[in-house]
Amino acid sequence: MLSKLLGAFHSPKRAEDSVSGGPRVSIVIISYNMAREVPRTVLSFLPPHQRHIQNEDVEIIVLENGSSVPIPNEVRSSWPDNVRYIEVEDPKPSPAYALNYGVSLARGDIVCPVIDGARMASPGLVSTALRALEYSEQAFVASIGLHLGSKLQQHAVNEGYNQQVEDELISSINWPDDGYRLFEICAPAGSSSSAWFGAIAESNAPFLRKSLYESIGGYDERFDIPGGGLVNLDFLSRLTRRSDADYFLVAGEATFHQFHGGVTTSRHVQLQEPDGETTWEKYAGQYANIRGEPYQHPTRRPTLFGSFPPEAARLAARVLEYIANERENRKK
Repeated sequence: MLSKLLGAFHSPKRAEDSVSGGPRVSIVIISYNMAREVPRTVLSFLPPHQRHIQNEDVEIIVLENGSSVPIPNEVRSSWPDNVRYIEVEDPKPSPAYALNYGVSLARGDIVCPVIDGARMASPGLVSTALRALEYSEQAFVASIGLHLGSKLQQHAVNEGYNQQVEDELISSINWPDDGYRLFEICAPAGSSSSAWFGAIAESNAPFLRKSLYESIGGYDERFDIPGGGLVNLDFLSRLTRRSDADYFLVAGEATFHQFHGGVTTSRHVQLQEPDGETTWEKYAGQYANIRGEPYQHPTRRPTLFGSFPPEAARLAARVLEYIANERENRKK
């Protein structure tokens, strides 16, 4: 069974460059007090860490969204010319506005909005997503999310997991020498609990043509809760409901969340807010007010596209074993 699931798809042709002669893809990364994390994220989305693409294929736009501790000048000066760093004027508590602004600046016909700048990319994510997009003008490509560490960071933080522990963990695999070794030190995020083998709730590095992004209205800026609430889940939900859009999930690739004390990954979403609501109830309530219906996990399953490197295949095998055990336990 596993060997069939891990089979590769092959692209019939290379995606064309943008009409303007610019990059093939523009990656928009939102930074909010992530001076430690964003430099790793930027590095992970660039060659040579990203394989099978060239520097001219990609541009990165880093949006500093009101950080009290921005990325230091000495770090930014080390970035190549295809990385732009922009401080958002009049930044909002939610990243939605910054994402839409960043996409408006994109020179590529394909965009990848990274709502959380703490998400490092695996080495084949960009090239595989670009190949998947060749199959349809209306295609969009999602990626799963993983947490660095042995378990969900919401739980690991209660056991002493912090940035220092994570730095030592990343150092132990000699990152970035081989980015695929990140699969050795991770666990599936709650929104991707079945990894590549189920319907995911959100993608922290979706790829789609700028025209499709604009046709759905981008990220809905009415989601104005600090951190955005369910804005990222809403974005994927609206895309999955597009009957004219082909939905792919990149196989054997992922983003890896670095711990940074974020709104949702530094604590459990069922913790009580000062007004008596849990964080999730607050987020879900805003979603219902905006959409006129309760949030529901997407049921549409994507087409798995790509192949599994050995490190990702080992994680996939563990996930499939876990899913099988859960099914057996439910039968008892």
